[in-house]
Amino acid sequence: MSKNRPNSSDDKQEDTVAADFNGAAIIDEQGVEVPITEDMVQTACDELGDY
Repeated sequence: MSKNRPNSSDDKQEDTVAADFNGAAIIDEQGVEVPITEDMVQTACDELGDY
């Protein structure tokens, strides 16, 4: 059995998603894990600044 296999498009897509994910996520109402983005953090900080 060969350990070398060609990269499929699925592998490339997973690599791209993994590269954008920095290890933080929230779980939405449907139980889906949603990566926390920089925009989400900036929005939260801006909202806190209003208080």
